[in-house]
Amino acid sequence: MSRREELARAQEALVRALGTGGPIPEGFDAARVQAAADALLSKRRRGVRRAWPLVSAAMGEAFTADFNTWARAHPLEGVEPHAGADGCRYARALREGGRLPSGRAEEELMRFELRWCLTPEGGVVARRGWSARLWCVGPARRWVLGLRLPGGRLVRWGRRD
Repeated sequence: MSRREELARAQEALVRALGTGGPIPEGFDAARVQAAADALLSKRRRGVRRAWPLVSAAMGEAFTADFNTWARAHPLEGVEPHAGADGCRYARALREGGRLPSGRAEEELMRFELRWCLTPEGGVVARRGWSARLWCVGPARRWVLGLRLPGGRLVRWGRRD
């Protein structure tokens, strides 16, 4: 194995250790790598908290621990990830697991999905034209229809709980 290949493997292992909490490769100070990994996770969590204030507020004290667990299992996608896209993936995971708090947090996810599309690279692009979503929301699990009209206006039909 060439020196260049060895360096590439070490870098790949370091990125894995920083992003997913994988094993720390030989030749790196474990305490410093762990400190850097914790700082990157905290930065990611702060970005999602700013981009998704209603979800983080609805989760309350559980947000930090729950997001950290989810983030370690779901490394960032792409070179320039978007906090809105990361938060959308997190909120979807909460919804699929039945843990997304009903009410305003559900509505925040619905509004995001009406307005934006996720890209495979980890970013977001604005939707164009019409968009519609039919959701079962709230503690009473009522049906709500959300529309995005051309020009960006969002319309919601359904009773609020």
